[in-house]
Amino acid sequence: MTSVVPVSTATPVETRTAPDDGAVRPFTEEAWDRIAGWRDAVDRMPFLQALADGSLPTEAFAFYLAQDAAYLREYSRVLARAAQLAPDPAAQGFLARSSVSALEVETALHRDWLGAHAGLAAGDVAAVEASPVTAAYTGHLHAVASGSYAETIAALLPCYWLYAHVGSVLADLAGRRPGGLAGHPYAAWIGTYGDEGFQAATRQARALADDAARWVSPDQRERMLGAFEISSVHEYLFFEQGLTRPAWPTPPL
Repeated sequence: MTSVVPVSTATPVETRTAPDDGAVRPFTEEAWDRIAGWRDAVDRMPFLQALADGSLPTEAFAFYLAQDAAYLREYSRVLARAAQLAPDPAAQGFLARSSVSALEVETALHRDWLGAHAGLAAGDVAAVEASPVTAAYTGHLHAVASGSYAETIAALLPCYWLYAHVGSVLADLAGRRPGGLAGHPYAAWIGTYGDEGFQAATRQARALADDAARWVSPDQRERMLGAFEISSVHEYLFFEQGLTRPAWPTPPL
């Protein structure tokens, strides 16, 4: 699924001084290894391969992007909740700015593309109903956000990190086309998530997760890892729905 627009790197996230953690691995290193299979599956999925080479049907990308707009409405709320839970002003500021960016700046990108290529007015985009896949993902995020800050930031992180990863992969693949991104039908989207500003914002989000993990018990750390992994699975399913286009069922006749 999609994530937030870059936040200025002029105000890096500060970390508190934690007790000596000995030989404990950084949380993000362990979490990234934990989802290696899902990362590989994302890299190979037909939706992203077609997105990279520009062959993805417009209607498939339009479905995905409309769902992304619906997702961002709720992702922004969870970011705001994380800002409320944040343990220090630097983390609070980063998450609050990210919440605003997700709602205003990124959603504008979606509205512009859907208006130009799918004939959807701004009001239509705002009224898009979340699919079962989108609702499942945002439901997971809201459920985690009812608990601790550490688990909340862990659940939010894949939307940054996997998008930064995918953005880099797509920019590389699309750059191998004749003419590169010039004339690519999805150049604006690929450029947003492959941009260094977004990569920097992702590094800040990772720093928050690593800092939070240094203060939790082993059981809480495992819950953080679980929240991160589940969000990563939802990310895979979110991309996949661009081709499957799931709908809510109706009662059988």
